Amino acid sequence: MNEYQSVLLLLLFMLPVIFMIDTSLVIIRRTPRHIENRLAAITTSLLALLIFFQYIQQLLPADRTLAIAVYLVYPVGIASSSTSVLFHIRAANKYLRFPRLSSTGVAFAPLILYYLMLLIKGEPFLFTGIRTEAFWKQALFAPAMHIILGMIFLFSLFNLAVSLKAKAKAINSAERKRYRVLIKANLFYLVAAIIATLLFFGLSPYLFIPDTILFLSMITWSISLRVFMKYDFVPSAEKKYELLYHLSPTAIVMLDHKMTMKEANPGALRLLGFTNENELKGLSLSSFIVEPEWTGVEEAHAAPTPCEAWRNRELTIVDRLGQKRSILVDTEWMSEYEDGFILAVIRDITQQKEEARLVHFLAHHDALTKLPNRYHFNRELEASLESVKSSKALLGVMLIDLDRFKLINDTLGHQYGDEALNEIARRLLNNVSDQHLLARLGGDEFIILIRDAKEYDEIVSFAENIHQAFQLPITLQGQDFYLGGSIGISVHPFDDNSSDGLIKRADIAMYNAKNSGGNQYRLYTSDMIVLVQRDVRLEKHLRKAPARNEFVLHYQPQVDLMSGRLIGAEALIRWQSRELGMVHPGEFITLAEQTGLINEIGQWVIAEACQQGRLWQEQGWVDFMLSVNVSSRQFMQPDFVNKVQEILRSSSLEPARLCLEITESMVVNNLNVARKMLDELVALGIHIAIDDFGTGYSSLSVLRQLPIAIIKIDRSFITDMDAYQGGLSIVKTIVSMGHDLQKQVVAEGVETLDQLKQLKQLGCDKAQGYYYHKPLPLVEFNKLLADKCFA
Repeated sequence: MNEYQSVLLLLLFMLPVIFMIDTSLVIIRRTPRHIENRLAAITTSLLALLIFFQYIQQLLPADRTLAIAVYLVYPVGIASSSTSVLFHIRAANKYLRFPRLSSTGVAFAPLILYYLMLLIKGEPFLFTGIRTEAFWKQALFAPAMHIILGMIFLFSLFNLAVSLKAKAKAINSAERKRYRVLIKANLFYLVAAIIATLLFFGLSPYLFIPDTILFLSMITWSISLRVFMKYDFVPSAEKKYELLYHLSPTAIVMLDHKMTMKEANPGALRLLGFTNENELKGLSLSSFIVEPEWTGVEEAHAAPTPCEAWRNRELTIVDRLGQKRSILVDTEWMSEYEDGFILAVIRDITQQKEEARLVHFLAHHDALTKLPNRYHFNRELEASLESVKSSKALLGVMLIDLDRFKLINDTLGHQYGDEALNEIARRLLNNVSDQHLLARLGGDEFIILIRDAKEYDEIVSFAENIHQAFQLPITLQGQDFYLGGSIGISVHPFDDNSSDGLIKRADIAMYNAKNSGGNQYRLYTSDMIVLVQRDVRLEKHLRKAPARNEFVLHYQPQVDLMSGRLIGAEALIRWQSRELGMVHPGEFITLAEQTGLINEIGQWVIAEACQQGRLWQEQGWVDFMLSVNVSSRQFMQPDFVNKVQEILRSSSLEPARLCLEITESMVVNNLNVARKMLDELVALGIHIAIDDFGTGYSSLSVLRQLPIAIIKIDRSFITDMDAYQGGLSIVKTIVSMGHDLQKQVVAEGVETLDQLKQLKQLGCDKAQGYYYHKPLPLVEFNKLLADKCFA
């Protein structure tokens, strides 16, 4: 063999060998764990080995050529045919089921038959000898070898038929595309094999054709794989999905039919509390599922056959760290492994479940106090009414509205108002048993459902306990606030049998408690509805009163006790309604407070009094002091001082001729804010008086801190001077204390001469009351001024 012939052989054989080896490496690297990839790589490697042995056969002397063909070339070629059959069986496994053991036996039948013939009959039974021509060497086939080659050809037809059948059953376009590629590869191979066979057997009697041409046709297999690999001829999960698999936050787990985890992506490791995949392998997914949800999971996957896929199956698991999680699982049976596997995609829906629970909680509970809300209370009340139909148990509804709660929001802000609401909620909860239901209706209203009361007195006793919860102050920013609570109670079956009716009647009773002074409870009675209807009618006309100019001022004289001179008056509002006639302030002032009309009405009173005071001032009553009551709601308006200043400017009344009367509770509950506002008012030149002194929460320290000029003794103490000796002592103490603090003292409600004499003896400065005059209309008061004639 010359140098030219050697180079020709090298190129003819080794280039295909290198190409096939490279193809095998590319295939196995793409997805080494998939059985199709391994079988395709093995088949291509066997073909490379076959061509390599053919090359060796041509290099060796003729006497050794037959041995190479018998024991190396043809066994490797037959084995490549067997692995090719197994590859096609596995590639179509999703749609065509072949028994694994029997299909493997059939695939290797030609190789087994070849070796049996060789062992029993010997080489001459398969090959008759070697034919040489130049440097080519050709093994001569015996008839038995034609049988083996025929079986290999039938395998090629089988491969094509399997590909066609699988394509017909494929359910999506991607899979059909894959099988079309497989069909093309087999057609290329068959066409090349047929042409090579015809050339070899048809022309060999006339022309020497080496048997190498039969094996070179197998190169089309490798070429087809290489060309069509980009069309997913073989599985390439790593190439197409590796990034998604590793970076996806969703957990992806590969399981066997016993639910044992074989592989898991980083998302699955995080979900189950692991850091290393090897720690997870071999563990059963069922072991993480919370009983009783896991019951039947393993049984459902016990058989080594495709199981029914899960779609959005919700389960609860406990991870390695003991944390409970909610998951949604989707599964699919995959056939890439020898035994197949289950691909599970697991989504952690713990946060979504928590958010759903939160949404449900907020739909039924108050966001601030976390108490049940109106909706939840109504449902529970309706259910309780249904349950007591067959029993004689009583059912109570207790509605609570906080008194003076707005003062906290107005003085400290809503943040501290919320803090107060939470404190009230805690106090109420401490007095509510498990059989009761406490809810917040909204704003400063709470409601309690009293279940299974045996007697009426049991509800009354419970109301007493709830009432006591409001007797202690709430401390905010170093200040004590005495809120109080107006409580209304209705009882089934006495007051109503419906949920709406019970709540309505409890609201009516609460309204009655508030109108009666607040901080008390009332049990619903049928006559309360009459009062409510009256208040509704009263409010309707009250809203029209300012525009109709139906308000007027009456004036009650104030007298200097030492000189007996008329030195001032208190301006008191009266309502002369067109429909209702003269309405006493006790009937509409509380209603005005509740509806917010008090701000407009109170401003009108100050403005009207100042206008009249200026007229008296012009008439010569230069030392005349005019007193005006200020409500707590009006006083706490942020622009109250500015409004008073504007009224003084527009009326031209000297500020020293105006005295604003405030109550003790107004300043005690809002000491810091009250001090600031009073300082600003005093800075204008106005006098400040504490009205109804002794009935509230005033203390000596409070009086010292505030710029108060006048103390007005409540009329109840003046009345008690005649009733018992202790009453006189109280008044004496107040007068003495006021003078010690350098305050003027005014006695209200003086009705008898004896009271007047005692007040003079005690050194009280001023007095007003029916002993002198009741509040007079302007015309009558002007006449009184003219008759007295002291300026």
